Amino acid sequence: MAALRSFAPRALPFLICIACGSDPLEPVNSGGTGGSGGSTTGGTGGSTTGGSGGSTTGGTGGSTGGTGGGTNPDYTSSPCYGEKRTTLVYDFGTHMPREMTATCRAEGERTLVYVADELWEQPFTQSEVNAFMAGYEVRGRSSSFRPDLGVLPTDELVFGALAGPLNEGRLMGDKLPIFVVNSGGAGDGYLCSWCDDVELHLDGPLLMSLHTDRALSIAAHESAHAIHRGYDADEAVWVDETLAQAAMTVNGFFTDQAWLEGFLDGPNVAWGPGVEDPRSFDYGAGLLFGTYLWERGGAELLSAITMEPLVEWDGIDAALAATGDPHDGFRVFTDMALSVFLDDPASGYAFDAFDLAGKVVPTIVETGTSYEDTLAAYGLVFVVLDEQARHVTLDAPDGVTARVAFDYSEAPPVVLDVPLRESYALAAIVRVLVITGRATAPFTLTVEG
Repeated sequence: MAALRSFAPRALPFLICIACGSDPLEPVNSGGTGGSGGSTTGGTGGSTTGGSGGSTTGGTGGSTGGTGGGTNPDYTSSPCYGEKRTTLVYDFGTHMPREMTATCRAEGERTLVYVADELWEQPFTQSEVNAFMAGYEVRGRSSSFRPDLGVLPTDELVFGALAGPLNEGRLMGDKLPIFVVNSGGAGDGYLCSWCDDVELHLDGPLLMSLHTDRALSIAAHESAHAIHRGYDADEAVWVDETLAQAAMTVNGFFTDQAWLEGFLDGPNVAWGPGVEDPRSFDYGAGLLFGTYLWERGGAELLSAITMEPLVEWDGIDAALAATGDPHDGFRVFTDMALSVFLDDPASGYAFDAFDLAGKVVPTIVETGTSYEDTLAAYGLVFVVLDEQARHVTLDAPDGVTARVAFDYSEAPPVVLDVPLRESYALAAIVRVLVITGRATAPFTLTVEG
C-alpha cells in the first residue's frame, strides 16, 4: 500500500478518501509504503518495511534508524504530560472520521505529542516518544541540511514559520499537536484537514516505531504541508506534494525509494500537473522535482514557492523570478529531466541527493526509422540515437518540447533545443534527446543519416 499523505480536502464525507497520497482502497503504485533506503547520502536508518533499500543511493539502511548522537531528553516532566485530548481520526474501515482519545506524552518547544490510549505500551513506550522528539525537534540526521536541528525547525528554516497567517489561532500556543493514532491501515500519516486545529496524525500500527527514518520522514513531509497551508491554502495538490517531498530530502531522508524507482521505470506518465484525480499524484516524480528545486534554489526558492499566492506553474514562475532565476518553471522541469539522465556534475545537469546514472532505460531509435508514441501531460520520453544519425524531425503539436544533449569527447555535454516539424541537423553524437510537453500529445520522431 502506498503511503497515505494529506491532500487536505475541505469537505466531508465524500472527499475524505483523498486526504492521502494515494487512494487507500486502490493503490496507484506498487512501491509499498515508501522504501527503506536510509538517508540521501547513505546514512544509517531506514524503514522497517517497504523496498529493499540502497540501490538508488548509497546506504542500505537499518531497521530502526536512530536520531543521531547524544542522549534523548526525557519528556515525562512536560507541562502537558498526562493530559487527555480528543481528535478525529480517519477510519479505514468506515471511511469516516471517528473520535479518539489520546494522552500527552511529550511537549517540546514547538510540538506536543499525543499517543492514542489504545496504543500506549502496545507497543509505544515513553522511550519511543523521547526518541521521536529528539529527531523531530532537537537534532537531525548527519545528511540533513541542518544536522544540528530537528525535522520541524529545519522545515521552518527552509519553507517558513509554522505560525503562518492562515494558521493563526489554529495551533496550541504556537505548538503543533502530533497524534499517534490507529486509522485501521489507511496509511502512514496525514495532515488532518477535517480537524478544527492544525494537527498531524501518524499511524502507529503501520509505522510500528516512532524513531525510524520512515516515521521522521513522514513527519517531515506532513510538517511541510502544515507550514504551506499557513500561507497558501489554495495551492494545487501537485505543488503542495512536491514541496512536501522536498522536505524529506532537506532533512536527509530517502525512504521513498520504491516510488522513485517506479517513476524512473516508466516516466512517460501524467504525474501531477494537470491531473484531475489528485490520488494519481506520483511521489517519485514529486520527489525528483522537489529535490531538484531544492538543489537549484535552496531555502530561498522553496520558501518563495511556499509563500507565493499564485498557484501551480504561475506560482513557481513567480518564485523563480523573485529569487533571480532567469528561467520559468517548465524550463526548470526540463533541466531536471536532463539531470535525471545525464547525472553529470560537470555539465550542470545532475542531482546531489541521488545517484541516478543508468537508472532510466531510454528508447533506442535507429537511423532510417521513425518512432511514434503518445506523450502524457508532463511525461518524460528519453531517446538515444546511433552514431549514424545526422538529422531528426519531431512531428508534434505546439506545446511539446524537445532538448538534445550532444556528447563531445573530453567535454561536458552541450544542450540545445530541438525545433518542431522541421529537419534538425545534429552537431555531434547525441547523448540523449528528452521529449516532454504540457498536454497529452501524439508525436513522431524520424531519424535520418
